[in-house]
Amino acid sequence: MTTRFPTSLAALTAALLLVPVSAHADVGSGLVGNTVEVTGPAGTTKIYYPNRKHIVVRTPDGKLAKGWWRVRGKSICTKMPKADKESCTDPIDEPPVAGSSGEITGGDGNIKWSVNKGKGF
Repeated sequence: MTTRFPTSLAALTAALLLVPVSAHADVGSGLVGNTVEVTGPAGTTKIYYPNRKHIVVRTPDGKLAKGWWRVRGKSICTKMPKADKESCTDPIDEPPVAGSSGEITGGDGNIKWSVNKGKGF
């Protein structure tokens, strides 16, 4: 069975674009050890960043999958094992940190996101 992640990871990518960034900040520094929660019409996806390389994704149906992430310049890039290529944000200016949150409206409807301290699942 194939697990789909594109909507939630795409929503996260779009959401992180809305966070302002300081000039020399490492845009990924606030993610390590924290969980990003993305909630939209399809449910809530949680993405845990245990270290500077890996992510653990919990889909709305409770399934877990492991992937990778990295910082490329001022962008945050993620890749899941079955994805053809990584998905990167446009350049962002301020690192998302625990307590950051927001809402975006896209083709899939309203998406809420937040960065929560620690592992959220």
